[in-house]
Amino acid sequence: MASQRDVKQSKELVQTLLGIKGEMYNDWLHAQHQAYISEHQDLIMEGLLHYQGIQEEKTSKQPSEKKNVDKTKTDEHAHSSPLQGEEEA
Repeated sequence: MASQRDVKQSKELVQTLLGIKGEMYNDWLHAQHQAYISEHQDLIMEGLLHYQGIQEEKTSKQPSEKKNVDKTKTDEHAHSSPLQGEEEA
């Protein structure tokens, strides 16, 4: 990992070189960010599609989970014998 001193020196050198060419550091840095994002668009899309899939999965599970809980409660009542009910009372 680069030290703060190394990062500062590199930044100052780039700023100086860009200044000589008549360019602004922030404009150059923004262009670097945009280039990096463009190079990794496939990773960004993969992450977004994965996130979308998780959201769709959560949405599709919510109603079915409730149905399963309701069905379990119904099944429990259907399988309880009259003796079990008397023992609990």
